[in-house]
Amino acid sequence: MNDKADDLRRVRQRKWFYEFDLPDGSRTDSDLPAEVRHIHSSRIDKLRHVIARYVDPAERSSALDLASHEGYFSVELSRHFASVRGLELRDDSIEAARLITRALDISNVVYEQADLTTLSFDERLKADFVLVYGLLYHLENPIQVIRLASALARTHILIETQVFPYDISGRLEDGNYRWQREVQGVFSLSADYADRREGGSTDIALVPSLNALVFLLRHFGFGTIEVVPSDERDYEQFYRRSRVVLYARR
Repeated sequence: MNDKADDLRRVRQRKWFYEFDLPDGSRTDSDLPAEVRHIHSSRIDKLRHVIARYVDPAERSSALDLASHEGYFSVELSRHFASVRGLELRDDSIEAARLITRALDISNVVYEQADLTTLSFDERLKADFVLVYGLLYHLENPIQVIRLASALARTHILIETQVFPYDISGRLEDGNYRWQREVQGVFSLSADYADRREGGSTDIALVPSLNALVFLLRHFGFGTIEVVPSDERDYEQFYRRSRVVLYARR
């Protein structure tokens, strides 16, 4: 048995978080409930929409997938960008991503282990397009990771996240009732699950409101910021705006 056939055999034997399309027309076996799997097709649709509409072919040299998990979105990025790098915390997810990428005969993606909560800025990681899918609502310090992701994005950033369902604004006293600052959003405090493959690196998460994300992206240097539209064909959380995809460009 050759290496590629062996990789495909191992792919078919494994339970996956995602449904990857395989060369013979079949799909990988996902252990997500059937009613939840539509989240991934909605995510892919929005990623394709943003690339087609906003990313000029001259800006498709490199892409960076932060929290690349099993490589599902890195594989999609490989079809649009000359080179793709996926950064992922968990070794078993990296192993799975490398396996499926080999099985699909994709050669322009590399995966590396990294804890984004402790990773320092590295000029060598900068990319034309930075993807931050399904990550922020698992983080104890999401602002730190948004700051890092923004610094690594030469031009484009695309964020998908669960959001706190209310945009809080107003004024906050600052040392004296006459001195006040504008409230630019909130983060809800929730427990997370560091022991699960889709969890963060700690057992605490701060989930951002949409206006908090918009403020941060503007603060970190993005001039164009918009919510990618959703309709009733999307996964229900996108349609209800409990989950959003946010695109920004410098």
